[in-house]
Amino acid sequence: MMNKKTRQKTLMTLIQNQPLGRQEDIVAYFETLGETVTQATISRDINELGLIKVPNAHGGFHYHLPKQDDRPHLQRLRRALQQSFLSQRAQRGQILLKIQPGSAQLIANLFEKVNFPEVFGTLSDDGTVLVLLKDGVTTAEMTSIIQKLLEK
Repeated sequence: MMNKKTRQKTLMTLIQNQPLGRQEDIVAYFETLGETVTQATISRDINELGLIKVPNAHGGFHYHLPKQDDRPHLQRLRRALQQSFLSQRAQRGQILLKIQPGSAQLIANLFEKVNFPEVFGTLSDDGTVLVLLKDGVTTAEMTSIIQKLLEK
């Protein structure tokens, strides 16, 4: 039987190596190790470790261990987008976000701070954010992440 410290260390290693978004999948993984853990235990571990769910390119979420500063930036980005997003258009590795005037630079700045692996960089003016994607990232992948952030 694993003690709490060992179990949490195992959980951290697991989510760093596999994009898991469901607690049931984590419980199932521990069962393959011969460990019986409840979903409630995993849920407590997730909270204690400060794991967050981040959008992935497939329209779902996966658990992620935030770097010290990721979490507040991701929450602030989500809030700012929900409050001021107007529309988005995409073409060839670029997504143009129309934002209520005054909030675009904050949103561009938060996009940079969150460190999305898909994002090469951002440009903004008063009411527009241009999100430039890294080579090989489709606009569909990133627009689906943005849609997830917009969901209340």
